Amino acid sequence: MPLLKKIRTLAAKIEATPGTAESLTASEGVFNAYDIMLQPSIAMTDREGSGSFNYLTAITEGQTATVTFRTDIPWDGTATEPTIFSVLMPACGWTETTNVWKPRSEAPGTNVKTLTLGVYVDGLLKTIKGAVGTWVMTLPTGRLITIEWTFTGVYVEPTSTAIIAPTYPTTNPLKFTSAAACTFNSVAMPVEQITITAGNEVIMLEDPTQASGFIHGIIVDRRPTIQANPESVLVATQNRHNIWTTYTPYAIQITLDGPSTSTLGITAPKAQILNIQEADRNRVVVDDIEFLCTKNGATQNEELYFTFTPT
Repeated sequence: MPLLKKIRTLAAKIEATPGTAESLTASEGVFNAYDIMLQPSIAMTDREGSGSFNYLTAITEGQTATVTFRTDIPWDGTATEPTIFSVLMPACGWTETTNVWKPRSEAPGTNVKTLTLGVYVDGLLKTIKGAVGTWVMTLPTGRLITIEWTFTGVYVEPTSTAIIAPTYPTTNPLKFTSAAACTFNSVAMPVEQITITAGNEVIMLEDPTQASGFIHGIIVDRRPTIQANPESVLVATQNRHNIWTTYTPYAIQITLDGPSTSTLGITAPKAQILNIQEADRNRVVVDDIEFLCTKNGATQNEELYFTFTPT
């Protein structure tokens, strides 16, 4: 009997011990996730046979896999923040203190976490453990905000397992509209789209005691960037090319309206222009700009952060 591609769902759980798989149930299936896919990466070592052109059976090398999917950002405006932040962000290096999510430069453990991720495909369960990841957030003006997630972890062989009955969020997701702020150095940026990239570098930690050859993933570097396409302005309004050539960083502030009086702020305190290229948007001149989120002065781990301000 064929397996139907659309009959699938996602479950994710933070691991108590990095690299030790957690049991997944319907309680962990709480994501409106789209385009869910798990792809294994298992290299094979060839062995040439003697006396002929034949090959002996190849031997598997390290066994890892990658899970990719998209989510929106459902938030009800209360102090209970979206599950995609509370579960997924710590495995991407962003952790929360009093409704503010900032990155950390450390291995999984007390703050940064690893995940067990399960992809249920019409009766087949595909799993990775010890997973850490990275993300790309897309904010298209007037439309749904989405995050593309990529998690890499230890491959676990699939099992025949009935698909869970997930509890999907019922809260409406955030759109990139009614933004209280979308500025660079306090100058408004009328954009068609902003793309924010976490820029995590993920590797797998080798461990010969493990059948897979790996214990869990780890983030070893981070380079957040922001891509925006604001309308071009006169030098008197903002001299962007001079800001570029003098490599002077300024703050990018995006403040999204949530339900009632709640807001979600996205802040890059010291965003540096890396490149500007002229572009055309419906015969309006725009600047395609790439920003690097640089260190916030003497403050560590504050180059890009999220602030949930509840109602």
